[in-house]
Amino acid sequence: MSRYDALSFECREDFRIRRFQYWPHVMSFCHEIYQHGHHASVVNNHAKRKAEVEAAFFLPFLKSGMRLLDVGCGPGSITIGLSSRVEPGETVGIDASESVIETARSLANTQPVHHLRFEVGNIYEPQFPAESFDAVFAHQVLQHLNRPVDALRQFRSLLRSDGVVGARDVDWGSTTFYPENQGMRRFLALYDQLARLNGGEPNAGRFLPLWFDQAGFVGARVTTSTGSYTDPIATREWADSFADRTLQSNIAEKSLEYGIATRAELETIAESWRAWGRHPNAFFCFSHTEMVASKR
Repeated sequence: MSRYDALSFECREDFRIRRFQYWPHVMSFCHEIYQHGHHASVVNNHAKRKAEVEAAFFLPFLKSGMRLLDVGCGPGSITIGLSSRVEPGETVGIDASESVIETARSLANTQPVHHLRFEVGNIYEPQFPAESFDAVFAHQVLQHLNRPVDALRQFRSLLRSDGVVGARDVDWGSTTFYPENQGMRRFLALYDQLARLNGGEPNAGRFLPLWFDQAGFVGARVTTSTGSYTDPIATREWADSFADRTLQSNIAEKSLEYGIATRAELETIAESWRAWGRHPNAFFCFSHTEMVASKR
């Protein structure tokens, strides 16, 4: 079915099935919407990310003196780590959100980095000359885009002839957790529906090799890793973050706007997250696909 055909799907309210249908005029304003938004519950969690973990697959390909672009940099914690690897080369972080760019700038001011800047930017219309970067990086970005292959083509155009690109995206369809929790099951179904209405691909990880090939990259290196939450502190923090996102972030706002969940249902899902996170044997895991490729 084309994305411009009517979309039909089921969702559950208090775990009773409801059916919805959406038409192209609804889809027209849903493109390029960041699924999570920039509520504090999202930004604070993302600010804990580090290049040594989330970009570990890409670090061996970076060298001192490279000029690097981080697309969808968010609050900048990964970008700062990347910058330290390419010093004295310049690192530029771009994001569509003015507020999160201000957060990134504030964080950078507390770090010993000297050739780093953050700008509001749109990867479809980059404000940089062609072939002006040695490396381009994107972490958990392509899954939210309606045109991921076009974005990758822009990455490629910005790279010098010997440049390298790195990207990492989750595959939400790989999620496994314990103990069983119907509220979390409902969240995963809701997240999938919402991502597709927004024009994204929640299972982007499995499509990265295809998208890189379609964008014209060569010599692709594919690896995988897992994000896991297994100890009491980690599971509680993960659960509380997603409980807050369910009620207060863009996930809540758009779910209500599209009519695919009620406020009462979101409250139930949030309660389920918190209960799961406090189980003594709680476990959560999903996979990430990591790509490194050359321009030619």
